[in-house]
Amino acid sequence: MLAGLLALSGITAAVFYVVSQPRTLRLAVGPISSEDARMAAGFVQGLNREKSQIRLRLILTEGSEESAKKVDDGDAELAIVRPDIALPAKADTALITRRSFPFLITDKDSAIGRIADLRGRRVGVVRNPAGNIALLKLVLAQYEVGQDEVTIVGLTPDEVVPAAKERRIDAFFSINAVGARSSGDGASRLRSAWGEDPVLIPIREADALAARVRAIETGEIVRGALGGDPPRPAENLPTIAITSRLVASQDLDEDIVGSLVSALLALRVTLAAELPQIQGLETPATDKDSPLPVHAGAAAFIDGEQKTFFERYGDWFYLGVMGLSLLGTGAAGLLGRESAARRKRAMMGLDQLLALLPVIRGTSDVETLDLCRAQADAILLEVLSDFGQGDLDSSAIAAYRLVFDQVSRAVIEAKIRATTSGL
Repeated sequence: MLAGLLALSGITAAVFYVVSQPRTLRLAVGPISSEDARMAAGFVQGLNREKSQIRLRLILTEGSEESAKKVDDGDAELAIVRPDIALPAKADTALITRRSFPFLITDKDSAIGRIADLRGRRVGVVRNPAGNIALLKLVLAQYEVGQDEVTIVGLTPDEVVPAAKERRIDAFFSINAVGARSSGDGASRLRSAWGEDPVLIPIREADALAARVRAIETGEIVRGALGGDPPRPAENLPTIAITSRLVASQDLDEDIVGSLVSALLALRVTLAAELPQIQGLETPATDKDSPLPVHAGAAAFIDGEQKTFFERYGDWFYLGVMGLSLLGTGAAGLLGRESAARRKRAMMGLDQLLALLPVIRGTSDVETLDLCRAQADAILLEVLSDFGQGDLDSSAIAAYRLVFDQVSRAVIEAKIRATTSGL
């Protein structure tokens, strides 16, 4: 029993040690210089610093397409992707990491006041990722501006300002300069490129685009988003909204996803000074008609419906107790039957002794009497053995003692008769 208790204690300690170790999840994100990669690096540092039970290990990719593929192939449990570029088929949204409001910007001299005026013009756009160009084409198509009617100029971020000042582009399609939480760097570049009084072209048919493409949402650039006095824009500007999302594999445990979402949202306070854009983290809408599904674990946390340990496994505890009760009852029944069988076997000696009494009383042969006495002695040894094993209680021993006394008295009386008759 002591060895069993020590073994059970060791196993319990080992299980507790394994369970208490942090769970490490693989997060696919890229490219390495992107805002998403910087956000992911902040997640890793923050969770390590807070000694969270969930840690992240980055898997760097070339962009949203490869990140989504990593999740679908089982090479990562998490990914940060831009839904208008790629979405994994086997993952759902856990958090919105960034929200941007694309728009077109130009200057007054260009005489461009609406998207239809872009026909015959050169429109710049940051070419990496390639989804930026695809998004621009989608917006142009909404206004029936053909691809052959516009010259799309792919640029790097560092080429935007020179291209605008040198008049190599007539307008620029900005993706990430204005967001729900923006550091202002993108807005500063646009003012440097287009002057202090640029023309912002709204995308007023955002509702129509959102109805056609589920990865696109409607949005609004708030008054003064580009800074300045008077503020730029002078009034709220309708446009589309593009999100970057942290997606979690559908096979990932709901409790783990809920705990991860809770831990990442808590980092908005601790990392705000080092990583200002982390304040742009937001929870997705959990409505059933939401265009992009939300992971069940994230939805449970957001809606305050996370189950406790006993709520999740309480039924199993009840079933376990019932099972153990049934097993205990069965074991007790088997032990009772076994005990009764052993007692019955031990009490058979009493019948044998009682069978010797008429033989002893009916004979005067000394040899027969000695034989009967030897049988009684053998039965006595068996009785003592059974008593030592616990098969006989005190009442059974009292019965045996009474019969042994009768046998001994009968043997003595028979020998006296045999001696008397011989004289």
